Amino acid sequence: MKKIHLNIDHISMEFPTPGGSYVALEDVDLEIKTGEFVSLIGHSGCGKSTVLNVVAGLHKATKGGVVLDGKEVDEPGPERAVVFQNHSLLPWLTAYENVELAVQQVFGRANSKQKKSKAEMKQWIEHNLNLVHMDHAMHKRPDEISGGMKQRVGIARALAMEPKVLLMDEPFGALDALT
Repeated sequence: MKKIHLNIDHISMEFPTPGGSYVALEDVDLEIKTGEFVSLIGHSGCGKSTVLNVVAGLHKATKGGVVLDGKEVDEPGPERAVVFQNHSLLPWLTAYENVELAVQQVFGRANSKQKKSKAEMKQWIEHNLNLVHMDHAMHKRPDEISGGMKQRVGIARALAMEPKVLLMDEPFGALDALT
């Protein structure tokens, strides 16, 4: 089995503001190997989400870069799934369809290395909704379920993609302690 290697290589991030440049990150350097769990802990506004957004390929670092398995990260990709602090579900789709959209992107393309049949995709979507105890609400739209339930659908969507790297930005904030 190939070792997954994520290298956050001396990244810095600046954002322009009316008052000048705002330095959000400065020289963040981190190496993560297969099987490691890393938590970024710090006060609000210290750059935790910015680091995740750079690793996800949603932002390009001002300096430095991110390398995953020897390939530079310069755009979003299915090998990196993100569970955002807010659920980020498409409101016109059901819980099932929100997960299905991600599964189709990863496993439904003709050139996919891990192609699944429609039946296999259906079973996989239902399995992941069941993992987060949302199978009972799979046909409900986001406005028909609670904030915690929306968050669980977002987690199911990320897990269903079978990413090499799972990036989670306060994913349990909307969940009750029992869940």
